[in-house]
Amino acid sequence: MNEFDNLLKQLRDEFVSEFPERCDTLEESVLSFGDGHVDKFDEIYRFVHSLKGAGSQFGFSLVTSICHQFESFLSSGSFTTEQLSMSYALSYVDLLKKMSDFLVQDGTSTHSLEHELDELRKSSMPGRATILLIESSASRRKLCQGILASLGVRIVMQDRGMLALEQLLHQPFDLVVAARELPDLNTVAIVAALRESHCRNQHVPVILVSSNATPIPDYLTIIAVLARDEHFIPNLTKMASQALKGK
Repeated sequence: MNEFDNLLKQLRDEFVSEFPERCDTLEESVLSFGDGHVDKFDEIYRFVHSLKGAGSQFGFSLVTSICHQFESFLSSGSFTTEQLSMSYALSYVDLLKKMSDFLVQDGTSTHSLEHELDELRKSSMPGRATILLIESSASRRKLCQGILASLGVRIVMQDRGMLALEQLLHQPFDLVVAARELPDLNTVAIVAALRESHCRNQHVPVILVSSNATPIPDYLTIIAVLARDEHFIPNLTKMASQALKGK
C-alpha cells in the first residue's frame, strides 16, 4: 500500500469513527430549527451536503443516497417547524445514525435501510413524480422545465453528465429527460452505465432530446428520441405523460 493509499485509509477511518458524533451534531441542529431557530436551515443544508461529499469520496454509497434525498427534502420547501415535517427530517437523521453500524462492517447488506429510504421518500415528498432534466444549455433547460412543469411533477435539473450519473446512482427518479450531447459524458453513455448497474434507477425510462440520427442500441430501451422542431412541445408533453402513468 503506497503513501496515498495509507492517507486515504486514514481519512476514511477518521470519517467512520467521527460519523456518530456528526450525526448527533446534525440532530441537534434539526431540533434547534424545530424550536424556532430557522436560521439553522443553511447550517443543516451545508452539513448534509458535506456528509454527502464525504460518503461519495470514501465509497459509502448509501450515506450519499440518504444525503441526496435529505437535500431534496430540504430544498423542496417541505421542511418547516411543523411536527410532521420535523418528524420526516429526524427520520433522515435516524437513517444516517443507523448507517454507523454498517460503516464498520464491510459487506453487510444495507437492503433494509434502502427500503426504509424509499418509503421515507414516498411519505416525505408525496404525490409528485420526480424527473431528472439533463441539459447543458440554460435556455433549453428553461424551455423543457416549463413543458414538464405543466405535468405537476418535481423537476431536478443538471447540466453535466458525470454529476447526473452520480445523482442517478444514488437518488430515485421516475423519468429522465436528457439532451444527447453533454460537455463531459453523453447521455447514451450515462444510460449504458445505468442499465449495467444494480441501482434503483437501472430501468428508469429515458427520453432523449436530439436531432442526431445515429442509431442507439436497443438494449438501452430509450423510450423516445425527440427532435427540437415545431412538434417538440406537444411530443415531450405526450411522451413524458405516458411514461409517468402508473408511477
